[in-house]
Amino acid sequence: MSKQKLESNQEIIKNIIQTFPGLRFNEIKKEGSIANGTLQHHLSALQKSGAITVDYDNVTPRYFSSEINTDYQIIIKRLTQPTTSKIIKLLLKKECQIFRQMVKYTKKSAGTVSIYKNVLLKDGIIKGDTGSCSHCRNADHKIKYRLTDPEKVRVIVLDYGKTSLQNSVDNLSDVFLSLK
Repeated sequence: MSKQKLESNQEIIKNIIQTFPGLRFNEIKKEGSIANGTLQHHLSALQKSGAITVDYDNVTPRYFSSEINTDYQIIIKRLTQPTTSKIIKLLLKKECQIFRQMVKYTKKSAGTVSIYKNVLLKDGIIKGDTGSCSHCRNADHKIKYRLTDPEKVRVIVLDYGKTSLQNSVDNLSDVFLSLK
């Protein structure tokens, strides 16, 4: 394979990852129309060179430009997941919400919302407290959940929510569109 073709494939892959941070292998493959082996080779080379980083969510790798810091990577990853994205979207629209409100908004079971709420708490994206909130009337002693840094989330949505890869980053675009 010529050096020019090698660089071309790497540039294509790098551009896809910069445009759509947090994509999985198959999403990059589909977007770039690149064969499995070729893509794997170039992803490995880009990672070794420091051009991209890989974040594993359990066993699922997600690819990011090395220019995106870890805090942003975590938020982007959660925005591309349906249930966590809905919770974040709700908390962007409202100052805070109690658990019951999150369950109602996401239209998921309490058990499912609890799992994803705990993921967001562990990631430091949201926090829970019993402070007062204008959106949670009659819930004085209940835990209210809020975004830890709503401005950072807004910036990420504005920076990375402008473009959408069909069926891959739709949740991120939904968050962006809901803020308009």
